[in-house]
Amino acid sequence: MAAKNYATYNSLMKHMRNNKHIRIGGSSDKSRLMRIGYYHGVKGYRFLTEAKNAINYSSFDEMWAVISFDEELKSILYQPIMQLEFAIKSYVCDHVVRFVGSSNFSDIFENGLDNSSKTKSKKYKTRDTIYAALTKRYNVSKIISHYYNQDKPVPLWAIFEELMLGDLSMLIEALKPQLKLEISESFGIPKNMNTDGVLLPQVILAIKDLRNAIAHNKVIFDGRYIEFKKRNALKKMLQNQTNIPNIGFDCLIDDVTLICFVMYNLGFPKSQLQKIESLIEKGILQLKEQLPNMLFQQICCSSK
Repeated sequence: MAAKNYATYNSLMKHMRNNKHIRIGGSSDKSRLMRIGYYHGVKGYRFLTEAKNAINYSSFDEMWAVISFDEELKSILYQPIMQLEFAIKSYVCDHVVRFVGSSNFSDIFENGLDNSSKTKSKKYKTRDTIYAALTKRYNVSKIISHYYNQDKPVPLWAIFEELMLGDLSMLIEALKPQLKLEISESFGIPKNMNTDGVLLPQVILAIKDLRNAIAHNKVIFDGRYIEFKKRNALKKMLQNQTNIPNIGFDCLIDDVTLICFVMYNLGFPKSQLQKIESLIEKGILQLKEQLPNMLFQQICCSSK
């Protein structure tokens, strides 16, 4: 099967006009299209969540408004979510070290991870995952290479510097229940809705999905980035703690609500949380001015 030939942007614009019925033309539209890239931009924003849910744009201006809205959302959320990732690691690390009385991972493995018969395999899998992550980072991390080269154990704070949120969630899930519950309270998760601390790693996984999508410049406005979908218990907890009804955890705004909830409980300033809310509202109102009402409703419902 022959490979497809490269299509020039003039050809791609013609394709959009003739096959997608989107008005596009002129040097300004071509410049905008080239800045976002056809395959990242047009292909990525032509539907809601799944390719079968096509967005019926009539002009490139409408598509550009949606792309700009999505880029603005990522800009608004980038710094807060990166700050939150650092804060999560700091709080978890502090609780674990105080609970165990050591920052040495071998001590944490023996005295901080759950050793019940049901979770023993998870305990060893967690250890192997962390050691593999450190080995992988040896050649690129000055922190890890420093300790390895001196044949010293890597302290937990340095391990956390290198861990991805998915691996951190695995570590948290393997902790002793009483330690998970202790950490959970710092995050605002009540004990009566958090049997054995199971909600804490779920919070991390939910935040991870949005964090990674923003960091890798993926589409976020319609919630397509959501990978961790087992959120029923998390939904009930967040509705109970915030008094916000109809949280479905199937869209961006619900994840923003979770992020602000955790940030609030970890001591972030209220002014910062209010600014996030205000900027998102401003972006939605600006989008409303740029789109026909029916199209705006379609977009808005997807991001809720």
